[in-house]
Amino acid sequence: MELARHRLLRALAATQFLVALSAGAIGAGAAIGPLILTKITDNPRRPGFVLGPFVLRGLVDAVLATITGLVSAMSALVVYGLGTSTGAVTFNSLLQAEIPEKLRVRIFATFDMLWQSGRLISLLLGGIATDLFGIRAVFYLGGALLLAAAWTGWRGLKTQT
Repeated sequence: MELARHRLLRALAATQFLVALSAGAIGAGAAIGPLILTKITDNPRRPGFVLGPFVLRGLVDAVLATITGLVSAMSALVVYGLGTSTGAVTFNSLLQAEIPEKLRVRIFATFDMLWQSGRLISLLLGGIATDLFGIRAVFYLGGALLLAAAWTGWRGLKTQT
């Protein structure tokens, strides 16, 4: 097999496999997160449950920018997945509770457009920033953006009560 004999292809195959494992670590956390959430609260729309996952993910980004060990990184990615799934559940739950039924489709479509647009912009700017400043800086910036998101959401929820 050509892959086994070609040093660069072997290295790239190993790299691809490790990337897939990292996604699996996020997925493991994502599967566990909602299960834990249902055990600790019957009101997932509370601000701590809605915005706490952004804080958690921001801190994990800082950890990922700092550590170099595979086991540590995989563990951090499990925690990241936990924050991602619980954040999605609680955020969408809050939106559903707050949006009048007749506006839900339009509002959810707008939120999806904001999410997808932000992802595309982040891919472009993240690639440029990685080239200019290195991957650690991008992880730190991503963490800072997540913390800013939590702060912005907290202020918005606070003014509502």
